[in-house]
Amino acid sequence: MIQSVRSHLILWFIIPLTLMIPLSLYVSQYVLTQRIDDSFDSMLRMGAERFEERLFVAEGEVRINMLYFSVNSLGTGGQGKLFYRVRDAQGRLLTGFEGLQGPGDLLEGEGFYNTVFAGTDLRALRLFIPVRGATAPVEVIVAESREGREHLLQEFLSNLLVINVGLGISALLIALFAIHQGLSPLKRIESALRKRSAHDLSPVEEKVPAEVSALVDSINHLMVKIRQNMQHIQQFNADVSHQLRTPISEIRVLAEMSEKQCDDPQLKQQLRAIRKTTDYASHTTQQLLKYAKTKSDLVDHASLAVQDLQPVCHEACARLLNRVLQRGQELELIADERPFPVRCDPIMVQWLLTNLIDNASVHAGGADADYQGLIRVRLTEQSGLACLSVEDAGVGIPDEAMQHVTERFYRVNRDEKGSGLGLAIVSQVAQSHGAQLQLRRSSTGGLLVSVLFPLVTDQQLAQ
Repeated sequence: MIQSVRSHLILWFIIPLTLMIPLSLYVSQYVLTQRIDDSFDSMLRMGAERFEERLFVAEGEVRINMLYFSVNSLGTGGQGKLFYRVRDAQGRLLTGFEGLQGPGDLLEGEGFYNTVFAGTDLRALRLFIPVRGATAPVEVIVAESREGREHLLQEFLSNLLVINVGLGISALLIALFAIHQGLSPLKRIESALRKRSAHDLSPVEEKVPAEVSALVDSINHLMVKIRQNMQHIQQFNADVSHQLRTPISEIRVLAEMSEKQCDDPQLKQQLRAIRKTTDYASHTTQQLLKYAKTKSDLVDHASLAVQDLQPVCHEACARLLNRVLQRGQELELIADERPFPVRCDPIMVQWLLTNLIDNASVHAGGADADYQGLIRVRLTEQSGLACLSVEDAGVGIPDEAMQHVTERFYRVNRDEKGSGLGLAIVSQVAQSHGAQLQLRRSSTGGLLVSVLFPLVTDQQLAQ
């Protein structure tokens, strides 16, 4: 399972936080217990010392004045029950609860101890108070139940828990905000890369902190390498095409010269076949080069400029007019009287149109006959798109082959002449220009190929 950096940071913040809150409460409980016990013990001592002012000696015996005495007069300040016991040196009970136990062996002199009386846990203090006129001090034990201490401790802990949870939530919110701000440079880089087309290899120029700049530098370095590799591929394709065209052209010229000088009919036929083969090889080489150059991965979209399709289509049709007429066909161009601004490479659009016209001219008649009809080129607007279509009145393409004709080297009939790259080049040019390619039967039964280019609006032109 892949986790994001954000989830890792949040997790490593929450885990210590959830451990620190119970630890904080535990330490607080320990410290508060000590402080509360010290405070209550001090008040308990003050209450025990109040007995000193009520002790006196009469007729040789220690006595205690309990007039106007109440338990609350001990003034311990707690909310629990109070018990006391006062004995003289001979162990005679002067006042209080006889059953209240002393510390026994736990404590020899004065001090605090824990005991139980009447089923109640008590915190007790034993003091030896000297009485004027007596030969020995009086033992005073004052004890208090622990409810007050525990109630105060629980109240403190409850408040601390609320404060800790509040601080924890506040710290978590601050951490989430800090994590969001800390990761925002990565988000900006991600957003900038997502908005790019797959062909934009320009450097990333986002302002980022020093910790992220190394990542941006690595991305930019990778883009430079990719761009260089693409340029090397394009150059390699051009070199291969040039190296192939030269010997093919030489073979064709030699075959043509030999045919003119040769008197043997059989040899002339073989030389004519060689010339046709070299023509096919030359055409295939040209198509392979165009196919390589029109791959969408190699097209730099940033270099596409706004062009009017009208003159581009006129020039392409003019180049092929003589060839079409020599084959006994007609070429018609119908275009609306308006500009068709699109963002494109005019050379590639001409390749697209010449391949569509040449495809209709060569293949519209089928494998057994030459096409002798009309090839109609239209340039119109459809729903905000520039629609460039080429239509013939030939035999058309079977429905089952429609989805395969744009694949490279695919031919409906293997016996037909051609490289099988024409419609593949058309498809790549359309894809690299963000255009839609549509193939269907024409109203006359032939093939109608439409390419719909996005028109550039006046607002986009103004920008």
